[in-house]
Amino acid sequence: MIHKNFIVDTLIDYDALLSSLILLNRKKSIVFLKGELGSGKTTFIKRYMEYNYNFKNVTSPTFGIINSYLNKNNTIYHYDLYRIENERELDEFGFYENLDINTLHLIEWPEIIPDEIIVPNIIINFKLINDKRLLSINYLDD
Repeated sequence: MIHKNFIVDTLIDYDALLSSLILLNRKKSIVFLKGELGSGKTTFIKRYMEYNYNFKNVTSPTFGIINSYLNKNNTIYHYDLYRIENERELDEFGFYENLDINTLHLIEWPEIIPDEIIVPNIIINFKLINDKRLLSINYLDD
Protein backbone atom coordinates (compact mmCIF):
# COMPACT_ATOMS: atom_id res chain seq x y z
CA MET A 1 0.00 0.00 0.00
CA ILE A 2 1.24 3.48 -0.89
CA HIS A 3 0.11 6.48 1.15
CA LYS A 4 0.50 10.14 0.14
CA ASN A 5 -0.69 13.34 1.83
CA PHE A 6 -1.35 16.69 0.18
CA ILE A 7 -2.35 20.04 1.66
CA VAL A 8 -4.67 22.08 -0.56
CA ASP A 9 -5.03 25.76 0.26
CA THR A 10 -6.28 27.11 -3.08
CA LEU A 11 -7.67 25.60 -6.27
CA ILE A 12 -4.28 26.08 -7.94
CA ASP A 13 -2.76 23.69 -5.36
CA TYR A 14 -4.71 20.90 -7.03
CA ASP A 15 -2.53 21.18 -10.15
CA ALA A 16 0.60 19.93 -8.34
CA LEU A 17 -1.37 17.09 -6.80
CA LEU A 18 -3.08 16.13 -10.07
CA SER A 19 0.15 16.17 -12.06
CA SER A 20 1.39 13.22 -10.01
CA LEU A 21 -1.92 11.45 -9.38
CA ILE A 22 -2.91 8.37 -11.35
CA LEU A 23 -6.43 7.15 -10.65
CA LEU A 24 -6.84 4.87 -13.65
CA ASN A 25 -3.76 2.77 -14.26
CA ARG A 26 -5.61 -0.36 -15.34
CA LYS A 27 -8.83 -1.18 -17.15
CA LYS A 28 -10.93 -0.45 -14.06
CA SER A 29 -10.32 1.60 -10.91
CA ILE A 30 -12.70 2.13 -8.03
CA VAL A 31 -11.94 5.24 -5.99
CA PHE A 32 -13.65 5.95 -2.67
CA LEU A 33 -13.78 9.61 -1.62
CA LYS A 34 -14.43 10.00 2.10
CA GLY A 35 -14.83 13.07 4.26
CA GLU A 36 -17.34 15.24 5.99
CA LEU A 37 -19.82 17.41 4.14
CA GLY A 38 -18.04 20.36 2.52
CA SER A 39 -14.56 18.84 2.80
CA GLY A 40 -13.87 19.08 -0.94
CA LYS A 41 -14.79 15.74 -2.50
CA THR A 42 -16.82 17.18 -5.38
CA THR A 43 -14.36 20.04 -5.89
CA PHE A 44 -11.58 17.48 -6.20
CA ILE A 45 -13.52 15.56 -8.85
CA LYS A 46 -14.27 18.79 -10.76
CA ARG A 47 -10.57 19.70 -10.80
CA TYR A 48 -9.54 16.15 -11.70
CA MET A 49 -11.93 16.01 -14.65
CA GLU A 50 -10.90 19.45 -15.87
CA TYR A 51 -7.17 18.77 -15.47
CA ASN A 52 -7.16 15.33 -17.10
CA TYR A 53 -10.05 15.46 -19.57
CA ASN A 54 -10.81 19.17 -20.06
CA PHE A 55 -14.36 18.78 -18.71
CA LYS A 56 -15.72 22.13 -17.56
CA ASN A 57 -19.28 21.23 -16.52
CA VAL A 58 -18.76 18.65 -13.79
CA THR A 59 -21.49 18.81 -11.15
CA SER A 60 -22.39 16.87 -8.05
CA PRO A 61 -24.73 13.94 -8.75
CA THR A 62 -26.37 14.27 -5.32
CA PHE A 63 -29.90 14.15 -6.68
CA GLY A 64 -29.28 11.97 -9.74
CA ILE A 65 -26.84 9.72 -7.82
CA ILE A 66 -24.72 9.03 -10.94
CA ASN A 67 -23.11 11.38 -13.45
CA SER A 68 -21.26 9.95 -16.42
CA TYR A 69 -18.63 11.72 -18.48
CA LEU A 70 -17.74 10.42 -21.92
CA ASN A 71 -14.17 11.02 -22.99
CA LYS A 72 -12.33 9.74 -26.05
CA ASN A 73 -11.44 6.38 -24.46
CA ASN A 74 -14.35 5.51 -22.17
CA THR A 75 -17.01 6.80 -19.82
CA ILE A 76 -16.06 7.89 -16.30
CA TYR A 77 -18.67 7.44 -13.58
CA HIS A 78 -19.13 9.77 -10.62
CA TYR A 79 -21.44 8.55 -7.85
CA ASP A 80 -22.73 10.49 -4.86
CA LEU A 81 -24.27 8.07 -2.36
CA TYR A 82 -25.07 10.74 0.25
CA ARG A 83 -28.83 10.34 -0.10
CA ILE A 84 -28.82 6.52 -0.10
CA GLU A 85 -30.44 5.38 3.12
CA ASN A 86 -29.79 1.63 2.99
CA GLU A 87 -27.65 -0.70 0.95
CA ARG A 88 -30.64 -2.30 -0.84
CA GLU A 89 -31.09 0.97 -2.75
CA LEU A 90 -27.70 0.39 -4.40
CA ASP A 91 -29.08 -2.69 -6.10
CA GLU A 92 -32.27 -0.89 -7.11
CA PHE A 93 -30.49 1.62 -9.34
CA GLY A 94 -27.97 -0.86 -10.76
CA PHE A 95 -24.92 0.32 -8.83
CA TYR A 96 -23.20 -3.07 -8.65
CA GLU A 97 -23.79 -3.88 -12.32
CA ASN A 98 -22.39 -0.48 -13.24
CA LEU A 99 -19.21 -1.22 -11.29
CA ASP A 100 -18.55 -4.16 -13.62
CA ILE A 101 -17.74 -1.68 -16.40
CA ASN A 102 -14.01 -1.32 -17.05
CA THR A 103 -13.45 2.36 -16.37
CA LEU A 104 -12.85 4.86 -13.58
CA HIS A 105 -15.51 4.91 -10.85
CA LEU A 106 -15.36 7.87 -8.44
CA ILE A 107 -17.59 7.24 -5.41
CA GLU A 108 -18.47 9.90 -2.84
CA TRP A 109 -19.96 8.72 0.47
CA PRO A 110 -19.03 5.03 0.00
CA GLU A 111 -19.69 4.17 3.64
CA ILE A 112 -23.10 2.68 2.74
CA ILE A 113 -21.40 -0.01 0.61
CA PRO A 114 -20.85 -3.27 2.56
CA ASP A 115 -17.10 -3.83 3.05
CA GLU A 116 -17.16 -7.38 1.78
CA ILE A 117 -18.85 -6.51 -1.52
CA ILE A 118 -16.68 -3.78 -3.07
CA VAL A 119 -12.98 -3.30 -2.43
CA PRO A 120 -11.63 -0.01 -3.79
CA ASN A 121 -8.27 0.40 -5.50
CA ILE A 122 -7.80 3.87 -4.01
CA ILE A 123 -9.24 5.66 -0.98
CA ILE A 124 -8.96 9.44 -0.73
CA ASN A 125 -9.77 10.92 2.68
CA PHE A 126 -10.60 14.63 2.91
CA LYS A 127 -10.17 16.56 6.13
CA LEU A 128 -10.71 20.24 6.82
CA ILE A 129 -7.91 21.85 8.82
CA ASN A 130 -8.64 25.53 9.39
CA ASP A 131 -9.17 26.86 5.86
CA LYS A 132 -7.07 24.16 4.21
CA ARG A 133 -7.82 20.62 3.12
CA LEU A 134 -5.73 17.58 3.86
CA LEU A 135 -6.07 14.91 1.19
CA SER A 136 -4.73 11.50 2.23
CA ILE A 137 -4.46 9.18 -0.73
CA ASN A 138 -4.13 5.44 -0.13
CA TYR A 139 -3.30 3.21 -3.09
CA LEU A 140 -4.49 -0.19 -1.90
CA ASP A 141 -2.94 -2.11 -4.77
CA ASP A 142 0.05 -1.32 -6.98
